Parts: sequence; structure tokens; C-alpha cells
Amino acid sequence: MNDGQMHETIRGLYQGVFETGAWQRSLVALCDASGSSQASLVVRNRALDRVVVTHAVDYKPDAMEAYTSHYYQFDPSRPFAERLGVGDWYIDHRDVGEQVMRTSPFYGEFLRGLNVASVMSCLIERHPTYEIYLSLQRPLDANVYAEADALALDWVIPHLRDAIGLRERMQELVARGRLSEDMLNRLPFGVVVFDLAGKPLFANQSGEPWVRRLMPAAFLGPRASPWTDSAFWQLSRPFAEVLSAMAAPDTLQAAQAIQAAGPDGRTAQIVSLALAPMAQSLPGMETHTVLAAIHERYGTPRAMPAILRDLFGLTPAETRLAALLTQGVGLPDACVQLGIKRETSRTQVKSIFNKTHTSTQAQLAHLLTRLSTMLTEPSRY
Repeated sequence: MNDGQMHETIRGLYQGVFETGAWQRSLVALCDASGSSQASLVVRNRALDRVVVTHAVDYKPDAMEAYTSHYYQFDPSRPFAERLGVGDWYIDHRDVGEQVMRTSPFYGEFLRGLNVASVMSCLIERHPTYEIYLSLQRPLDANVYAEADALALDWVIPHLRDAIGLRERMQELVARGRLSEDMLNRLPFGVVVFDLAGKPLFANQSGEPWVRRLMPAAFLGPRASPWTDSAFWQLSRPFAEVLSAMAAPDTLQAAQAIQAAGPDGRTAQIVSLALAPMAQSLPGMETHTVLAAIHERYGTPRAMPAILRDLFGLTPAETRLAALLTQGVGLPDACVQLGIKRETSRTQVKSIFNKTHTSTQAQLAHLLTRLSTMLTEPSRY
């Protein structure tokens, strides 16, 4: 392998932090450089003594299943796993010897059936719970691996270790991002983040329909006029003015609020807050953003009855009455809607207050509002 090929292989490893295909290209290059037919990254669970292939050249799922379910117990390399130091190589012909390779069912029944004659592996990283290996295999018509083959690949191990570390950090960030997205989607109100030019940067599921309602010009062009056209939600003030006010250096308001009325009679309150500037890659370059929180009046979340039953032991009838009371419905109207007598409703209200440790309708509404914080319902489009 010449210098150009080495540099291309290293570049592929670091590109593989974001692009899986780059890992594959680098593994193929390592196969070519070492005369190998197969290469893979293998993760070994130290507690369970089990292995999983994460990336491979010429990966054979059926062969991996046979290995993990049966032939792993016969693999003569297993005792060497805990003996290897990070960066050390296991070379089958050197470490277990030709006699074992000739008589072991791992070679005779398994590897030879896959056209594999020799195996060489390097311990890339060791963690308390798992280890990562680079594993290479040579075909039957090639020479077995020797120490010179391992020495010829030592240059790639530090780069492979660094690239794996970066990839693990990236995967952790992706996982956290998905967790954050799921959490924001569970909020019972819409959330949209805009830059000061009105470009939407983020929206949760409940906030997505509000992107076009607040900044329709981004979708419908400059002629869109949502505060005068009855086909749109009408805003008490154009949202562009809110963004301008938030951007003004001499503004005294940390928050801006507007009302919105929909063509179907629904209403919403939009509260906007300036967020901390986001640092960019270039020094001195920052993006200023505004968070818009959209609060609409929804009914009681469908999961609330189970919550009230588990926490306070409310009966289904008490839950239905509590839901109406927290929506601002008076007791006489609630009796009509539920088809119950006034005396029955008074008994239920007394029971609800006792069980929830509240004494007024306002306190009950506040309690249910807090409990429903993460019980979001599907977005209303």
C-alpha cells in the first residue's frame, strides 16, 4: 500500500464517523493491503462473552449466526481475548499453532466451509463492559498470517481507534437528539424556533402547523396576509413584528405575546422568548433565535383517566366530572352534559376534592394541568 492509498484509507475512517459507506471502503482497502478476503469490526460483550459484527466486508449473516450460536464455543482464539493488550494482535498460526488449526472443528467444519484458512485480529479498544476488534481472514489459496502482516497494518490502528471513538460520540449525540425530540413532541403545546429573519429552525409536532400560520410568506409568498384573510388564522399582530421587536437592541420586553383566532373559532396564545445566541463555526458569528410557544385549548388528554385512577383512586364518573370542571364548565352545565342529578354531582365533587386534596375548582384545574404536562395529544392541523 503506497502513501496515497494509506491516506485514502485514513480519510475513509474519519469520514465513516458520518457515512457508513466510508467505513466499508476503508475496510476493503485494508483487505487489499493485507491479502485478506474478509474484514470486520467485532464488538465483544465481556460479561456475556458474546460477539457482534458491526461493520464487515463480505458479511455473511448465516455464517455469523452459525458462529454465535454454535461454533463460537470451539473458537481457539477465545482464551486470548483477555490476554491481549490494546493494540496487540492475535495471529492464529502463531498463537494456537498449525496442529490446532488442522484438528479444530472451528477450522475444519466452519472456516474451511467459508473458504477461510487463517484469522488475524487486533484489539482496538477495551472498555469495562465491551471490547472492539479488527478481524481479518485470508482465503484457502493464500498463505496463513504471520507477524509481518500484523506489523504492516500497525499504522492504521491508532486512526481506527480515534475514528471509532468519534463515531461512538456521534451516535451518542444522535441518540440524545432523538430523546430530546421525543420529549419535545410530548409537550402539550406547540414549540417553534425561528431565527430573526423568520426562518424556522425547529418545530415539535404540535408546532409544525404553526410555522406556516405565523410566517405564511415562507410558504405562500409575500402576498400572504394572514391577519386580513379569513382563510388563515388571524393574528392580533403580525409575527414578523414580534421578531423585529425581539431583535431590537433597546427593547425592554424579554417576551412578546399575541393572540390568534382560527377560521373554525379556535383560539391560541403565542408567547415568544429570545433564546441564548447559538455559536457558529466561525469566531464572532452567532445566530440569534426566538422561541414561540403556542398554547391552544384542548380537551382532557385521553391518558388522564388512568393517571387520576392510579394517583387518587377517582372513579370513571368522577374523572368525567373533573375533566369538565377543569375546562371551566360550571357544575349545572356539567350535570346537563353528563346527564346526572345535582345531588349526585355535589357528592362526586366532594369526593373529588377529598381524594385530590383540593378545595376549589381552580385548585383542581391547576392540579390536572400540571399532571397533563407530558400527556400530549395529536397535533390539530
